[in-house]
Amino acid sequence: MLGLVGRMWWVFDLLSHPRMQYAVILAVVAGGLALVRRSFAALVFLALALVNGAAISPLFLSAPSDGNSTGDTDITVVSFNVQIGNPGRSEVIDWVANLDADLVFLWETSQPWRDEFAAAGLPFNQSEPLQVGSKIGGLVLTRDVAQVRLLDTGVRSSIEVKLPFGDGEIVIIGAHPFPPNSAGRARDRDEQLSAVARYAATVDGPVIVAGDLNATPWSSAFRPLGDVLVNSMNGFGWQATYPAGAGLLMLPIDHLLHNEFLTTVTRSVGPDLGSDHLPLTVTLARAAVEDLAAGGDG
Repeated sequence: MLGLVGRMWWVFDLLSHPRMQYAVILAVVAGGLALVRRSFAALVFLALALVNGAAISPLFLSAPSDGNSTGDTDITVVSFNVQIGNPGRSEVIDWVANLDADLVFLWETSQPWRDEFAAAGLPFNQSEPLQVGSKIGGLVLTRDVAQVRLLDTGVRSSIEVKLPFGDGEIVIIGAHPFPPNSAGRARDRDEQLSAVARYAATVDGPVIVAGDLNATPWSSAFRPLGDVLVNSMNGFGWQATYPAGAGLLMLPIDHLLHNEFLTTVTRSVGPDLGSDHLPLTVTLARAAVEDLAAGGDG
């Protein structure tokens, strides 16, 4: 319950993340209490399970709208925090080489990562937007020639990419805020995600926000994005990405959101490639005309 008031204190916000785990554990406890005829206690635990179940229900009950999948209005975006100390760089490069993607964001890429990708001869255009004085950052790989620039979103910059899309263009914003492991870092993360949400709301046309956002959909930090964009995970179930290998304890903190001009066609989490994150791959299409008229719900 403290996780519901995460804006009050950054530690409370950390408690907002494992909503699926809360729902399952509370439901199991409620069932056990019912078996031993502790009816009142069982009802209390069941009510708490339902509160958490309601929070995660859009992941299972929502359905993406039908998109106009005509080929020229499809786009596949990959976001992957490769982890700077990952020893399996060659494995990651081989995996990326076989991707059928239009845009790949790679986070926590140091100079060795950037050099090895440049030397690999992959069928992508490579951009390396780094903040001044930063040794690690985002690596951007695109099939088409893209406009890539740093976007001022607070202490840590985000990346804006513009690509051809149908007879116009699409704006994709990549973000990797600081992890909320202190009050200051949590504040910086919150400010960056709020700035990204404000900027995305000003884009007149299709827009995507993707990255390792270091927040689950139930975090107070995620709320500004959720207020103006659609979470692509809605309707695709629980797709956790972190920490890799933790099984039922994993959380969804790598995301892709979009506005009403787009709809999610497919969404999947990739293999374990030695990082503490799993890669996220999402294919989107231009939303059907009737979805735009209705305001767009997926």
